[in-house]
Amino acid sequence: MGNQINIKRKKTVVAEIIFHLLFWVSLPIFLAQTQLNISMAGVFNTYDEFYNITLIYGALCNALLFYLLVFVVIPHYFSRNKYLFGILVSLLVYIIISFFELILDYIVITSIYSATDSEIIFSRSGVFLYISNFEINFLFLIIAIAYRFTKDWFKSEKIKHQLMEEKLLSELQFLKSQINPHFLFNTLNNLFGMARQVEAIPVADGIAKLSNLMRYMIYDSVIDKVPIEKEIKYLNDFIDLQKLRIKSTNNINIDFQISNNSPELILAPLILIPFVENSFKHGISSQNRSEIIIELKTIGNKVDFNIRNTINKLRLNRDDESSGFGLKNVEKRLNLIYPNKHLLKINIEDDFYTVSLTIDTEP
Repeated sequence: MGNQINIKRKKTVVAEIIFHLLFWVSLPIFLAQTQLNISMAGVFNTYDEFYNITLIYGALCNALLFYLLVFVVIPHYFSRNKYLFGILVSLLVYIIISFFELILDYIVITSIYSATDSEIIFSRSGVFLYISNFEINFLFLIIAIAYRFTKDWFKSEKIKHQLMEEKLLSELQFLKSQINPHFLFNTLNNLFGMARQVEAIPVADGIAKLSNLMRYMIYDSVIDKVPIEKEIKYLNDFIDLQKLRIKSTNNINIDFQISNNSPELILAPLILIPFVENSFKHGISSQNRSEIIIELKTIGNKVDFNIRNTINKLRLNRDDESSGFGLKNVEKRLNLIYPNKHLLKINIEDDFYTVSLTIDTEP
């Protein structure tokens, strides 16, 4: 599916490039065929030697103005809500290019006519020449702004639509990855083993936590945002169930530190669990000493989430190509839900795997 999306995007980009090339190539041809001499405002006629040249460099100046605004000025200023600076810089670029085109007109006129004729032409048509260049370039200034804002609007709508599709797909895939036979059977086997030892309280506690996990994944995960306390409770229940699985092992240290200073904060559900699941999947070894240190802190609108765990190299080497699906999935969700509002760092050093995630949840 990912390859199909990439191919579709490439085709869209190629089609857009072809459209732009055709437009700018066709513009001077269209003006020449219709015998319109807009850029020179009547200074040249179709029978003049340099008529077609004026159309070509006029179109190039229009294109230069258009692309500078579309790809440089507007993205730099308007996307950062610096509208006043954006307008001023756009006008400055427009004026500079218009004067540059006037200089080219002057060079062409003086190269065709004698000095006396050039003075007569400028005295007769100079004002129209200035007005024409500025009018045409101002038209492309408006077109560039309209084009960029329209393009950004369609892109925003496409991202929203894609976000809805990706959210549904990722949550279904994530649900399948979490509720897998290994996780369920391992948990049930541990509960069954404890039941045979007549440890009724741990069994009841384990079943309750498993029930909470299932309820959260089935009902709460379909909501766009949930209170951070619900996500923390889900992580706690998941970690407690994992502790039941490794209860008989003494060389494993698991520590979950929470500092929730913003209980009113809301977060996308199931956005943190893949990192925790990954730490247990690759960080626990029954032969070697292992540790998983998890820290979660909320301050204002920000969530700081850090994990440090040992690496079980035997388990890491045995994993197939499906390993890491949960992490790829959550990275995609982060980019869709919190674009430019999160920072994810993953590092492997000295047999330790570390994850650092910061999310700004402010709308």
